[in-house]
Amino acid sequence: MADITRQRVHVTIHIEGTTNSSFLAELGNIYGPDRVLVYKLPKKRFIRLRDIPLNPTQSLIKMGKNLLINTPFFNNSSSTENTEPSDENLWFKRKELPADTAAVYGNFSPSLFKGVFENPFYSIILKDPLERMISLYEEWNNTKGIVDWRVNIPFDKKISFVDFAVEERFNNFQSRCLGSKRLGDYDLVGVAECQAGFIAQLKNKDWKGFVNQKPSNIQLDHPKYKNLGVTSDFLNEFQELNHRDYAIYQQAKEYMGYC
Repeated sequence: MADITRQRVHVTIHIEGTTNSSFLAELGNIYGPDRVLVYKLPKKRFIRLRDIPLNPTQSLIKMGKNLLINTPFFNNSSSTENTEPSDENLWFKRKELPADTAAVYGNFSPSLFKGVFENPFYSIILKDPLERMISLYEEWNNTKGIVDWRVNIPFDKKISFVDFAVEERFNNFQSRCLGSKRLGDYDLVGVAECQAGFIAQLKNKDWKGFVNQKPSNIQLDHPKYKNLGVTSDFLNEFQELNHRDYAIYQQAKEYMGYC
């Protein structure tokens, strides 16, 4: 399959809470699971997608077709030890990635690959800041705080969403994940709400039909937000705290024609 990278190594910066398991599955479909390297933050090492153990009922195809938005890649009941192979031969350091690497994915900064690949293809997907924070909160609760994020919040079931969301270390997190690059320096930019369009672009296919040009407005009376305690006062505070993230998210939507 001819993709848009034109044989350049695809470095896709993952931001916690933005994409779902099917995105990683799509990378495996495009490049082959043996040529996609996934960065595991606790080990600070890379492993081939094919060597990441799945639950017996999972497969890359099922992941790509059936998993719902924001479903964690691994079963929530799985511990880190159960999902990371102990065979050190399966793990790669940053400057020891195999020559057949076609794509790398994970929670890292673009600077991690300085001097590693010649002219890599950089991509990133952003998400509405509030929706991303809701995804993080749900995952944090489901896993009881056992997550591979760059920000670790000790689990406490008494912490409400509104307190979790304004944690200082989360403020403008997506902006900080850009590293030393501006959004316009990335080769391909997408938004989570149009992940299918992003994948279509990556495959060099017509993607215009995937674009949703209807603005999405937050309905505060919706049970989803009411149950989380999202009020107009909270939303104003959250938007002010994350003004840079809202700015780049809007920019990303304009790049995609999603407005």
